[in-house]
Amino acid sequence: MKKVLIISSSPRKKGNSQALCEQFAKGALAAGNQVELVRLAEKEIGYCRACDACFRNDGTCVQKDDMAILLQQFQEADVLVLATPVYFYGICAQMKTFIDRTYPIWQHLGKKEVYYIISAGLDEKIIQRSLGDLDGFVEHLEEYEIKGRIYAAEVMDAGLVTGTPLMDEAYQLGMQV
Repeated sequence: MKKVLIISSSPRKKGNSQALCEQFAKGALAAGNQVELVRLAEKEIGYCRACDACFRNDGTCVQKDDMAILLQQFQEADVLVLATPVYFYGICAQMKTFIDRTYPIWQHLGKKEVYYIISAGLDEKIIQRSLGDLDGFVEHLEEYEIKGRIYAAEVMDAGLVTGTPLMDEAYQLGMQV
C-alpha cells in the first residue's frame, strides 16, 4: 500500500482537472492504496512572504494556515499527483502558491512517484508551455520518477472531460500506483 497525495488546484468543484483527480483517486483506492485528495481552493493558504523565518524555526512557517498540515501530508506521501488547469499559459495561482509554500521543506522534499493531471481550454501546445513550473518543482525532489501524465486539451468549459476516454485513463493510471 502506498500513500497517495493528490493536490488539485482547480478553483472549480466540477472542473476538468478536478474530475480527473477524482477518477485517479477511485483507481488508486481500488488498487488498495491510501489516498488523500486535497482541493487547494477549500484550504486557507497564504502566499509565501519570503521572510526566511522558516529557516530560523526548523522548517516551520510563521503563517498559521492549512499549509502546515499539507507539508506533513506531502512529506509522508509516496505518490504525488499535481493537478492544475492552465490559465494564461501557466499553472493556476493556487498551484503556484502551494509550490511556493513548500519552501520551508525544500531541502527535504523526499522521494516520490509523480503524476501530472493538466487541463486547458486550448490545444496541447499550451499545456507543454506550462510544464516548466511543475517540472522545476519536481526536479527539487530528492528522487523522483514521473510515472504518468494526463493532458486534457481543448476543454474550456467545466465538465467537458466527463464521459471521455480521459476519465477511464485517469482511473487506470490510479490503479497502476
